[in-house]
Amino acid sequence: GGDGDGEDRGDGEGVSAAAPSSARKLVRPAQATGSAWLVREYVEQLVVHTVNTAAVALLSELQRLQERLHLKDPTKAKLRKRYVCGLREVTRALKTSKARAVIIAHNIERIEAEAGLDDVVAQALNLCHLKPEWVFDEKEKRSKQELVAREVDVPVIFALTRKQLSRSLKRSAKTSVVAVLDYNGVDELFHKLAAEAKAARDGWRRRALPWLQRGDGGGPKQRERLLVQYKVGQRVIPIDPLLLQAGAAYDEEAEATDARWLELEPACSANQC
Repeated sequence: GGDGDGEDRGDGEGVSAAAPSSARKLVRPAQATGSAWLVREYVEQLVVHTVNTAAVALLSELQRLQERLHLKDPTKAKLRKRYVCGLREVTRALKTSKARAVIIAHNIERIEAEAGLDDVVAQALNLCHLKPEWVFDEKEKRSKQELVAREVDVPVIFALTRKQLSRSLKRSAKTSVVAVLDYNGVDELFHKLAAEAKAARDGWRRRALPWLQRGDGGGPKQRERLLVQYKVGQRVIPIDPLLLQAGAAYDEEAEATDARWLELEPACSANQC
């Protein structure tokens, strides 16, 4: 069908960090679990319902358009994919510079084995800033492929859980990551998501970055966190704990954004999703 990969495969299939096209499979250990409340340390953005809602709106429409084309012309649908799912396909899209944005679930379970899931997630995030390019080595007198900085980074958006991502795309397999390849016709939805994600990244920077040491400076680094229960009206909803932490350079615009994040209710709770 029009699920993005053309097959109903899991996210961990067929890729190692060093060689994404290798035949070796990433296998999730039996004890690996992914909590809907978990926010991994790679999420350098606030987890907020405005981003989640915008992500669902975009992905649902992309899935509808891709499925419609698949039903009309399956051959053309394979050549004109709107999105791809899974770390293997997303890594390939990044390496070929076809990805326009990458949406990553905030609760990918931790698997730290060599060339395991954590390594591949890190590689995908790295490829959003770097691209492979053939460079001539004067010393060795031959061309070799190196990672060089992109002129423009591929936007990285942290939204939804793995289960919510799969539901948005009507997939049976849980989905860790999606690459948007073509948003023609849904530009407004795409730019809405990009704007919400930027606001959430700015909010994260105000709250987390002043206390974090990046690189090899030896200071504290971000740890994984858990969404916390927060009462809105008569409901208790899950929110990012960083929202309850005072941010640096707090201004009226930031205060208004925070109020919007805390006062509006998300579509569902972590338990329901």
